[in-house]
Amino acid sequence: MNKMNIQYPIIEVFTSIQGEGFHMGKGATFLRVAGCNLRCSWCDTSYSFDLSKARWMSAQEIVDEIQMPHQRIVITGGEPTLYDLGPLVQELHKRGKYVAIETNGTNPIPVEWEIDWITVSPKPGSEFALACHADELKYVVDDEFSIDSITDRDMPEGRIFLQVESGRPESAQKGYDLINRYPERRLRMGIQLHKVLNVR
Repeated sequence: MNKMNIQYPIIEVFTSIQGEGFHMGKGATFLRVAGCNLRCSWCDTSYSFDLSKARWMSAQEIVDEIQMPHQRIVITGGEPTLYDLGPLVQELHKRGKYVAIETNGTNPIPVEWEIDWITVSPKPGSEFALACHADELKYVVDDEFSIDSITDRDMPEGRIFLQVESGRPESAQKGYDLINRYPERRLRMGIQLHKVLNVR
């Protein structure tokens, strides 16, 4: 099969700001693909699980038909690493776009995809693939989360986030306590800025 003929299940495309993590507050266009290999109870994008709701598009169709005003493009899901993103990233790079991905880290990300920024959000009970490079780590602080949930990877300072679960005060307090109890881990508190601002 010609790689340029690969079809991607696009569930939605929207322009907003980066609401979480290291690049929080920056403008971005989001490409959300359908399908996921996990089922987290607190997932706020479970509507992306249903492949029947997606529009199947080639990389060329995506870049030709979808308005992407920002330089920064975030490919998210669902779980985008279920698909060969190489051709899509290549087409976006041809348009001068900076391509980021948000993944659960269960699949390796080939170097040849040439993704510019990789956000990995390891999920409870799933295996963080050793071959999955991460530029930042984002952990949702749910009831089961502990300091031992954080993978032992050498990350630059300021790139491990404890993400508040669905705005829950208990989650925020737990993250706050962990950051102050383990200063040597160089953790950061994460919020969902887009929800604070009531935007997408």
